[in-house]
Amino acid sequence: MTTTTCPVDPVLCMALFVSDAPKSSDLDDATIRETVDRTLERLGPDECYARAAEVFGDHPEVALGRIQWARELCTRAMAPALAGAAA
Repeated sequence: MTTTTCPVDPVLCMALFVSDAPKSSDLDDATIRETVDRTLERLGPDECYARAAEVFGDHPEVALGRIQWARELCTRAMAPALAGAAA
């Protein structure tokens, strides 16, 4: 089993996970960042985690693929900005 780390804050991934964004790889980085920001403003971090937990409990067969998708897109969209901020 391969372990990966996500350089992005997990709450950002959870916000994309619970957003209304369709599971697609063709979302551009700006759309991903806007979706995450809008979801966090609307729900807040705790509600994002609560909704994600509900999905994992009710639909684990869907949740794994969606969280992997959210992590991949958040890493792509946000990691470059985080790397620039750290420099």
